[in-house]
Amino acid sequence: MIQLKSSNIAFASAGIAVTLICYGTLVQDGGLIWKAAGFGVGSLGLFSTRATPEIVTAFGIFLVALALGIVPAEKVFSGFVSGGFWLLVSGIILGTAITSTGLADEVSKRLILYTGQSYPKALIAVAICGMVLGFLVPSTMPRIVVIIPIALALASRFGLDEGAKGTIGLIATSALATLLPTYTILTANLPTIVHVGAIDQVYGIHTTYSEYFIYQLPVNILRLGVIVMYMLWFTKDVRPSVKYFDPSSSKLTKKQLHLLIILVCAISFWATDFIHHIPPAWISLVAATVVIWPRFGMLSSTAMKEKIDLTPAIFLASIITVVTVATEAGLDHLVSDFILRILPDQNGGLAAIFSVFGVSFVLSHLTTAPAAPAVLVPLAQNLSEATGLSMNTTLMTQIIGISTPAIPYQAPPLIIAMSLSKVPNLVFLKICMLLSLVVMMFGLPITYAWWSIITP
Repeated sequence: MIQLKSSNIAFASAGIAVTLICYGTLVQDGGLIWKAAGFGVGSLGLFSTRATPEIVTAFGIFLVALALGIVPAEKVFSGFVSGGFWLLVSGIILGTAITSTGLADEVSKRLILYTGQSYPKALIAVAICGMVLGFLVPSTMPRIVVIIPIALALASRFGLDEGAKGTIGLIATSALATLLPTYTILTANLPTIVHVGAIDQVYGIHTTYSEYFIYQLPVNILRLGVIVMYMLWFTKDVRPSVKYFDPSSSKLTKKQLHLLIILVCAISFWATDFIHHIPPAWISLVAATVVIWPRFGMLSSTAMKEKIDLTPAIFLASIITVVTVATEAGLDHLVSDFILRILPDQNGGLAAIFSVFGVSFVLSHLTTAPAAPAVLVPLAQNLSEATGLSMNTTLMTQIIGISTPAIPYQAPPLIIAMSLSKVPNLVFLKICMLLSLVVMMFGLPITYAWWSIITP
C-alpha cells in the first residue's frame, strides 16, 4: 500500500501539473485554462508539503509562470508591489525588533501574572488577546506579527522548547484566534473590507458595523470555542515549569520603551484608518523605517543581513502570482459558471444557505480569501435568484464561505504564521479541516436559526 507521505503528495501533484500543462500546450481552445490548472495544482502541492524549501518553491513559481506566458511579466511579479507584500516586510522587521529588544519577553512576564503556572489559562489568554486585537488593528498580518513573538516568549517563560507541543499550541492558538473568529468584526480583515466595499459599489447596499457584527456573531463564537477546545485537547499532556518572575524588579529598557511607543502609535493609526484612510502597509513601513534606523538603537546596523529573513515575503508574492495566473486565465469564472449551471432551483431555507456557502467555499479556495470577493460579489444576484434567498442573506453567507479555509494556504495570514514560526503545517491543516466541518455541520444551521430570529 502506498503511504500518504508529503513526498508522495508532492510527486503526485507535480505529475498532474506536468500532464495538465502538456495537454494545455497541445490543445488550442481552452489551452490557457489547462495550463493555469496545472500550474495551480503543482504550486499547491509544493505549498502544502514543503517538499522543497519555501524560497525554492517561490522562485520556481516565478520561473514557471514566466515560461508559461499566461500573464505578462509585470503581472508575474505583481505581488512585490502589493500592499500585503510590504505589510509583511515591515511586519517581519517589527517582529524581529519585538523579539531582539526583549519586549516580547517583558509582555509574556506580565501575562504570567494573570495566568500563573496554568498552561490552559495561558492558552486561553493568548486566544483572548488575539480576538481583542481584532477590534484594534484592521489587518490580520500586523496582528500575527505582533502576537507570535509574544506567544513564543510566553512559551519560553513556561520552560518549553521552541518545537515543543506546548509552544506549538500557544503559537497556533494565537494565530488562529486573531484571524478566524475576528470575521465577526467588520474592520478586522481585508477580505471583509473588500467584500463590503464591493457590495456597496456593485449593488448600493450599505452595511453597518453593528449589523455585520450581529449577523456574523454565532458562527465566529463557535470558531473561537472550537479553536480553544481543540488546542486544550492537543496540549493536554503539557507540563510547563514557570520561571520565577518578580514584577517589582522588572523595568522596560530604553530600547523597549521606544519600540513600545512606536507600536502604540502604529496600532492607533491602524485602528483609526476609517478616519485618515492611510493604508496599513504605509503605516507599517513608517514604523519599520524608524525601527531599523540604527540611530534609535532598536536594531543594529547589520540586522538586515544577520537577523531579518524576507523569505516569507517572497513566498507571499509567489502565492499572489498563482492567484493572478488563475484569475487571468479565467479559471475562477469557469468553475463559477459550471456551479451555477448545476445548482438546482431552490426556494430559500437551510439548503439554499448550504448552496451559497458551497459556491463561496469552492471559489475562495481557487483564489485566496482577499481575492475571492472580486469573483463572488458579481455572482450574488444570480445566486440570490437561483436559491430564493434575499440579497442580504446571500451576501452574508458568502462571507462565511470566504472565512472558512479548509487549507491554511487559502488564508495568507496563516501562511505568514507558518513562515514566522516552526509550527508544522499539519497542525494548521488539521484545525482548518476541523473548523470547516464544524462550520458546515453546526455553524450554518445555527446561523440560519439566528438569522430567522433577527430578520423580520
